[in-house]
Amino acid sequence: MSDTGPIMDPNTLVPDHPTDSAATPESSGLTPDYLFYRQRFFKYPLQLTAGNLQHTDVWRAILWLLSWLRVSILPHRKPANLESALRYSVGKYGYREFYKGYVKKISGRDAKAVLLAGLPENRQLITVSVLLKKLSLLHKKTGEWKPLHLKDCNIAVTDTSVSAADLEIRNDTTTGNVWVSLHYYSNPPENGWQRPDEDFQQQAVQELEKIGIAAVANVLDVMVERQEIIVADHFNFTLEQLQDKNYDNASLATYVFKNPANRWYVIAAVLLMAVQFTVFKYLYPFAQFINGDSYAYLDSAYRNLDTSTYPIGYPKFLRLFSIFSKSDTLLVTLQYCFLMASLLALVFTLFYFLKPAKPTKIVLFLFVLINPVLLYLSNYVSSDTMFLALSLTWFTLLFWIMYRPTPKLVFWHGVVLFVAFTMRYNALFYPMIAFFGFMLARRRIWLKMAGLVFALLLIGWFVQFNKSKYKALTGISQFSPFTGWQMANNAMYAYRYVDSAQRKPVPKKLQALDQRIREFYDSTRDTRRFPAEMVKASTVYMWTRTAPLQTYMRAQFKNTKDSTNQHKMWASMGPLYNEYGREIIKMYPMQFTEFYLWPNFLKYYTPPVEFLEKYNMGVDSVTEVAKVWFNYKSRKVTTRLKSFKVPILNYYPIMVGVFSVLFLFGCISLVVLGAHKKPIMLKAMLLAFALWSVNMGFSVFASPIALRFQLFPILVSAAFTILVIGYIAEAAFDNKQKETT
Repeated sequence: MSDTGPIMDPNTLVPDHPTDSAATPESSGLTPDYLFYRQRFFKYPLQLTAGNLQHTDVWRAILWLLSWLRVSILPHRKPANLESALRYSVGKYGYREFYKGYVKKISGRDAKAVLLAGLPENRQLITVSVLLKKLSLLHKKTGEWKPLHLKDCNIAVTDTSVSAADLEIRNDTTTGNVWVSLHYYSNPPENGWQRPDEDFQQQAVQELEKIGIAAVANVLDVMVERQEIIVADHFNFTLEQLQDKNYDNASLATYVFKNPANRWYVIAAVLLMAVQFTVFKYLYPFAQFINGDSYAYLDSAYRNLDTSTYPIGYPKFLRLFSIFSKSDTLLVTLQYCFLMASLLALVFTLFYFLKPAKPTKIVLFLFVLINPVLLYLSNYVSSDTMFLALSLTWFTLLFWIMYRPTPKLVFWHGVVLFVAFTMRYNALFYPMIAFFGFMLARRRIWLKMAGLVFALLLIGWFVQFNKSKYKALTGISQFSPFTGWQMANNAMYAYRYVDSAQRKPVPKKLQALDQRIREFYDSTRDTRRFPAEMVKASTVYMWTRTAPLQTYMRAQFKNTKDSTNQHKMWASMGPLYNEYGREIIKMYPMQFTEFYLWPNFLKYYTPPVEFLEKYNMGVDSVTEVAKVWFNYKSRKVTTRLKSFKVPILNYYPIMVGVFSVLFLFGCISLVVLGAHKKPIMLKAMLLAFALWSVNMGFSVFASPIALRFQLFPILVSAAFTILVIGYIAEAAFDNKQKETT
């Protein structure tokens, strides 16, 4: 039997709590098990569920859902009367359709006049018991009576064209007959309390047939009983709304959507997101593309590749999305909503566990919502947004696991971590953070270790999958050729500053590549002619066709059948370039530290805006693959602004640098202020600091640094900085209050 949905097969109707026919002084014993509406049975009390919506017609389902969403999201006071209580339960439409007429039949007046403080009520009851050969269910459209078999239960009747409020079904196991008792509630002289029994008998039989639950031909006997006083307890479930609820142990969804203290945050979030995204898309009607990255993703998705220059997760996502839509606006909308939902989930999680003061909540809330970089990032056809959203979701799950581990959370933590890894290999260090987070809370340690192993197994499977694909392509087992290209690129930025007289010989297999790189350095000393050579710690050497890594690759495949297979050529060079990069770094560690690690560290402190500084990288057109993929009429893309420049993001590097300093000083301040006395705050800050520091080490050594790549640790550390400042302000205020008293 379904717990909440309508019962399509009446043979399965079994009440959760079968009732006795005899009433007690405290309770009528007639609380419904089911609600009968339009020839369908619904579990009582009614709830809005997917099953219930599915078994009402489309228009009614839409109206019901919209009215329920309104009362679920909008904040409200504790209900004073039964109408408001029922509307808060199922929405205005649900109340009108299912409860309005039923309440009047039970109480004798409108639900608005029934005060919750007065429940339960005293009423008089007229019971008309009808003995039937069998029950039947009338099909309203065809007029056909079908056999109906019900277990003993009580049924609320919503049909306002009949006076009976409830049906009490009792099966006679000896004869096989069925007693159906119709209940009429009254206060004399309502409902003809003094009317003859014969009138009630006739009315009951007619109403049974009218509501379509029994045919007159099956009636065997009818009897009438009057009870002077009965307690109507049909709506006691609404009394829960009068109680002050404790959300300390609630789920995140309950805490966010059911807690009145958070509903204004939800309303503000929906409105702010809708307004700013609408304005943004009006100004920028087309998605943005990164020359190289975006088109590589689209090409991989178009050809449904299993391996590519970049991780294959985002191309697979694009291909899945294309099944439903080719709209770039819908893609950007989905990316933006996913990103904001994951960010708000983290914010509310911090509210939940750390319980900051209201001013701190408002500042943090506005910081994440009114943040233009998130709009520009979401508008790119790139893995950046999805990876950021998945990273935030992973961190939020880790936060919950640290305090309240459950098998469900541990499972989803592993799944989200795995999907994030398929989007970008930066997630490679996430298991290290997860292990640290698991260790901060020792409860259910074996469950958390099992979750970590589960995540590592998923990642390990993906690694082996990639290795097998690349071995089939190039004959060499490797996880990602990108690692080798990146390693050689990083080493070249240090090697450039090694004096030619101090250069050391490299192994024989690397000499041809080394010679080409040396010749390149010697020919590009004039930075006026080659301004790109002034840039430090970048990725130019990986992608520039005239750079030695690219020219050496083409030379190896010149006049071969693979010379047109760009992906195979690129992948084949990964192991050699990885070996070369490691050799150069090992030979010149001081130069590598001075000319790559240190400039990269400065970039980590103030990450460059990079591609985000101009819409569509300042280009007013896209490639053919983008035109085909999104069904553009032409390759032309436009904005409603005069310039493609995005000056609003120019302040971000400075802001990030300031937040980094404040974050570090905040961590120190917490120790000074005795954060160790608040284990929840201490563990949270330790986890945030671990993420910030490990990400810094990984990024500075192994990956290019730009604002879009660093937004995850930036947002997390900024959020904790705001919390720490609020914590310090709150502590200072408390001390001042103590001094004045």
